[in-house]
Parts: sequence; structure tokens; C-alpha cells
Amino acid sequence: MPSKLPIFETPFETYKATEVLGEGGSGRVYAAQSGNDKPVAVKCLSPERINSERLKRFKNELTFCQSQRHPNIVGVIDAGIIFTKEVKCPFYVMPKYAGTLRDFMKVIRPEHALQVFNQILDGIEAAHLSGVWHRDIKPENILWDKLNGSVALADFGIAHFEEEEIYTAVETKISSRMANFQYSSPEQRMRGATVDQRSDIFSLGLILNELYTGHIPQGTGYQRIGSVVKELGYLDEIVETLIRQKPQDRPSSVREIKKELIGRKNAFVSLQRYEQSKNQVIVESDPPEFEGLSIVSLDYENGRLSLILNSNAPFGWIQEFQNPRGGHTSIMGYGPEKFSVNGNAITIGVRENETFIQKLVDYVKGYVGAANNGYMRQLTENAKIEYAKKRKEYEDQIAEANLRKNILTNVKI
Repeated sequence: MPSKLPIFETPFETYKATEVLGEGGSGRVYAAQSGNDKPVAVKCLSPERINSERLKRFKNELTFCQSQRHPNIVGVIDAGIIFTKEVKCPFYVMPKYAGTLRDFMKVIRPEHALQVFNQILDGIEAAHLSGVWHRDIKPENILWDKLNGSVALADFGIAHFEEEEIYTAVETKISSRMANFQYSSPEQRMRGATVDQRSDIFSLGLILNELYTGHIPQGTGYQRIGSVVKELGYLDEIVETLIRQKPQDRPSSVREIKKELIGRKNAFVSLQRYEQSKNQVIVESDPPEFEGLSIVSLDYENGRLSLILNSNAPFGWIQEFQNPRGGHTSIMGYGPEKFSVNGNAITIGVRENETFIQKLVDYVKGYVGAANNGYMRQLTENAKIEYAKKRKEYEDQIAEANLRKNILTNVKI
């Protein structure tokens, strides 16, 4: 333990360490106070443990967490370097949490455990969709916000990062694997074995069982969830598939786990997808992004008024424009249904003076605003319908699979 706690400085802030929260294979995590007395945590590489591989890992971890805005992945507030023992040591600043999942397990109620597990699934899925697998999932690396009961995944120090998503791709060397073997997959213990996202799937199975039973499955005969919460006995089947010895026998993605949970009608399970253009993970039931249309110019020629939009109008938007939700007011003979909308042009025949046309343009601006709002509602409704359809499909698939299993098990020839 250091005899004197450090002070971390960046170009815009100073963070004074108050205690050591933890120490790992490559550095320490400190509790600290910012200049405005806001509590934070600082992760810093230790000078005596710095080498080129750990620097690359740290850079990858920092870059990934900076780029993520997912509620179940720890974010980075600030970053910098500190000279310790004449060695330049990188650090980054993150929110301070009350504790880890290890602490949360002591107080979590069985009826809330699955909701917590789904948050863990969301964080892992977000990382996987971004081309990153963690490879060191354990309760100590899942941080707990005591105020709202949420959790966030931390410590991507030995994660695999896809080259296109992070500055450098790092392959963890066998001699320096740091995964806690209690939660590591069988392939992590084998020399030369391929370790990919299915290793995280294995660790998730161990944690799911531990959340309910307090025990980590090791071999056969472990305590099962159904013995603690009878109505959740179906989770034992999921745990069994997650902790299979061979990676190819496990689910290949978090999405497959979620499909199984959705099939069991867990309403709080959400599907996610990766938006490549924005480099972000979004919930599938969210509507696609839509930037409202606006009138940017007008023209008048041969008795026809043309109002030009900033982009082409989608079909659904045209519907909302010509038939505004909740009704509308209009100039007689010039209601929204009288306008033609083609591409980015709204047109109508009118032979009046500029005063009348100005009044008409003002009405059309109102129709455009109403169409923007109506179209967003339309997108939201369609997204919910599509999501509900998917959930029903998953429920039917699981029900059919269970029926088949019961028949094959119980019907005798």
C-alpha cells in the first residue's frame, strides 16, 4: 500500500485520492475527490508494473470506456498521466460506485436478481456488439450503484478488442492472463485454446446461478436455482447451457440468452442492436432516429406555390402532413389535404397576393411541425408493434420446444 496518497491532475481538474479501493495485477483504484468535492474513482497503472503490453491494454480499455455511453458499462470522466517514482503512469477517472456485485449479492432479493442479471446481460451485449469481449467477468468487476440498484461492467483490462473499433488489437499472452480462475471458462485454462465471446457466456452462467444460490457451479451436483425459487426453476436449464464445457455447445451470443428469457415472458428483458453509423448500442424497441423536416425555401411560378423542405419526406410523414392527428385549422380550400408532397417539395395552386400567400405559408409551417410530431409517434408505435411481434415469436418458439421436450420425455412407446 502506498504511504502517501497521490494527487491526480489533468488540464482542467485536480483529483485528490482519499483511499485505495482495490489493487490488481497492473494497478490500483483510488477513491478521490474532485476540485468541487465530487466523489470519483481513479484507476492508475502502477509504475513498477508498467510494460508495453499493459500500456496497450490500458489504452484500449480507456478508449473503449470513453466511447461508450451505455448505462451498464462504466464511463470515463477524465484522463491524464502522473509521474510516480519518475515513471509516467496513465490514469483515468470514473464515477464512484458504492460497491461491487459481490457486495450487492449480500442484500439483493430473489425477485430482483433477474433484473440485475439483465443489466449485466445488457452491458456484456453492448461490449460484444461493439466487437469487444471482456474475458474477466466476475462480481468484483461489476460495480453497484446503491442509490438506484443499477450495475455497470468495469475493468476491461484483459478484454479482446476488434481492430476496427479500437486503436490497437491486443492478444493476451498465455503467461500474463489475469482472469480469476474461479469464473474463467475451461478454454481459458487450456494452453493455446481460442478464447472469444463464449468465454463471457460461461461466466454469465456462473453468476446467474450464484445470484440466487450463493454458490458457483463447479462440476455436477451444484445447488440449483429451482431449489431456492421454485417458479424460476427454468433458469437451471439456461445455466446448464451457458456453462457447457465446450464453447461450441454454449449460446453464441447474449441475444440467444435473451431470446430464451423473453420466451419465458420476462417483460424487462430488452434486445439491443449496434448502430454502426453512430457507434452506439440502442434498444431495439426504440424508434429509428428522425430529424424533423423544415421549410428552407420557396418558389412561385405560373400560379403554383412550392415550399422546399430540408430533405425528402418519407411516405408516413406525408400521411401525417395531409391528415394531422388531433385535427387542424386551415384557410378554406387550402387545407393540408389539398397540398401535393413529392420528394422535398410541398406544392399547391394559388393565385393570390403576397399577403395571402404569407398567411398560407404560416399555416403550412404549422402542418410541417404537426407532421414531424405525428411521424415520430408513428415510428414509435411501429417499433413497439414490431418488438411485440418478436417477443411473441420467441414465446411461441420456447413453448413449442418445451412441448416437444415433454412429449419426448414422458410419452412411452
